[in-house]
Amino acid sequence: MNTWYSTGQRPPSFWLTGFFNPQGFLTAVKQEVTRAQKGSVQWSLDDVLYKTDVKSNEVIENSDGRVDKPLQPPSEGVYIHGLFLEGAGWDRKAGRLQESEPKRPQITFPIIHVSAMNPAAESSGPGGIAKKADDKQGDKGMYNCPVYKYPRRNDKYLVFRVMLKGEGQAGGQASSLAPKGMKSEVNWKLKGVTLLCAKD
Repeated sequence: MNTWYSTGQRPPSFWLTGFFNPQGFLTAVKQEVTRAQKGSVQWSLDDVLYKTDVKSNEVIENSDGRVDKPLQPPSEGVYIHGLFLEGAGWDRKAGRLQESEPKRPQITFPIIHVSAMNPAAESSGPGGIAKKADDKQGDKGMYNCPVYKYPRRNDKYLVFRVMLKGEGQAGGQASSLAPKGMKSEVNWKLKGVTLLCAKD
């Protein structure tokens, strides 16, 4: 953070827990991506949603947010790290949720690429009417995972949401512990799977 402040050079990945107001930081990211868009369809900040992508092979273990591995910043948006996954495990090879390991209620989560997208602009064609998407609606079969600043889960501490693949996605099998016929996203919701900025 000090290097960023003194030199103006961004860190390759931002330690989200280090921000007093992580929601404000992510809103600024959304604004930056919106301003950078130049095209036939003007982006409106009200229509822009977060776009997330988990970098499955990159995990930063340091609690102070330092990046030991060489990492190039993304061309658009930012990388964030320092989150903990609670209620499930993470298959790094397949890039999806899996059942948690015994006696490991929380695990360090990989780096996430956070950017923005405009579904209204993408869905509108020539002469078509843009249909605004709901921020809480995700791709079919994905789990819309909430990210909380603290383990106490309420709207006051909700930072944003990350779309995660569950078992049954990307060639995975349905969870063996889930009731037969239950959808993957419902299974993770009932288990209270979430991402946390801090364990305590």
